[in-house]
Amino acid sequence: MTDPVPAWTIRAGVNSYVSLCDAQAVAETRLFAGAWTSAREPAQSQALITATALLDRLRWQGRPVAPTQPLAWPRVPDRCPHGYPLAAATPPAIVTACVELAIHLLTQGQLPGAPVMQRMLGDSMTMYFPTIADELPKHVRRLIEPHLRASSANVAEVAL
Repeated sequence: MTDPVPAWTIRAGVNSYVSLCDAQAVAETRLFAGAWTSAREPAQSQALITATALLDRLRWQGRPVAPTQPLAWPRVPDRCPHGYPLAAATPPAIVTACVELAIHLLTQGQLPGAPVMQRMLGDSMTMYFPTIADELPKHVRRLIEPHLRASSANVAEVAL
């Protein structure tokens, strides 16, 4: 009987856009990756799995190569006939964005929430959100923008 595989084990293409080995190679080139290099392998893997899950729920251009694939990437343009091409690579920008987001998660501990403003006037209190918060850091958003159906969280998609 074999030991069960830990939930944090990276399986590129199944629960992560990038293998741990490839993520290490990207992180080694980053200046502010101290949280990544000081983290142990389980934490690094969990960060990559979480980053993939966050990116995977975005609305991407095109469609998955195979309708049965577990992740949104790899993708092909909508105009490609079904079944062609048989394989496609995940763009380097998506892989890098996944690693950058994982590093950010390890550094910050969580994604920021929307800022809340409060105003008191006598017994009345008003709360509002002054901006629409984008949960992704700007440097990650810039990497993935060319591949999104709508380029930012503030742009609506209109389907006719």
